[in-house]
Amino acid sequence: MDKENILIDTSILIDYYRKKNKANSKFVSLSKKYDFSISVITRLEIFTGINNKLKGFSKN
Repeated sequence: MDKENILIDTSILIDYYRKKNKANSKFVSLSKKYDFSISVITRLEIFTGINNKLKGFSKN
């Protein structure tokens, strides 16, 4: 049976990328039940955040 497809938000991806133990992330938990899609806005937010961090503009 195919998994249901859901749209995930930036916060789910940020949670995944920030966790040292990826197995405890919401993304991994959801991936057991769902397939994912991301919006153009979410993609832009992630790539902007990554580029800013690489350039030294991140506050973290």
